[in-house]
Amino acid sequence: MAFEFCCFISYPHGQEDVLVPIVKDFVEGLKTELGALTRQEIWFDRSIRGGTLIDPAISKGICKSVCMIMIYTPLYFDKEHTYCAQELKAMQDLELERAKHLTDASIGLIIPIILRGKKKFPEIMKKRKFYDFTDYLFNSSSEKLRQLHAAQISEIAEYILDCCECLEKASGSISHDCDKYGLPTSDDAKQFVESVLKKEIQEVVDLFPTRKETVSEEISK
Repeated sequence: MAFEFCCFISYPHGQEDVLVPIVKDFVEGLKTELGALTRQEIWFDRSIRGGTLIDPAISKGICKSVCMIMIYTPLYFDKEHTYCAQELKAMQDLELERAKHLTDASIGLIIPIILRGKKKFPEIMKKRKFYDFTDYLFNSSSEKLRQLHAAQISEIAEYILDCCECLEKASGSISHDCDKYGLPTSDDAKQFVESVLKKEIQEVVDLFPTRKETVSEEISK
């Protein structure tokens, strides 16, 4: 199969979308690096157009992406709002299937970036190389994240290119029907969250809008 996107950006929006501009800044920096390496684009939910059905767009985007960047804060594994967990589990399932066709067993298709909550970052995710961006100060107006972590963003872009090349070589043997591919259910995602964190998650107060609610509100404006 042909991959339309080089990577999928998975991240929590945070209360009142507080994380969105920070992630957008990171994506702009990554686009600059990848623009010199590949013609494949980044899948980022800010590019979803009005009227688009959210779940099918996300599931298709994950399926058509070579790999995923997981931008972590403790809200990533929120039991009530499970979009991030659904996205991660979807890519993890695809990764397991795609790994059967790769000659390099060290290639992982999920790239974690810790933005906040390093102490809470799940131990099981530390088996992958992750990037620590926790030194970035959200309230600093003098420096952008893509400037502070320019070297790491360049390294991430190079790794994404490696993933693209590996999957391109195996593309003839990889087959996914991305038009019919669906996200894991919310219940499956909740179980996945508990398995990753190794504990039952307590119910949380409904303070943070889901991705679906956020995009729907933007569409309606």
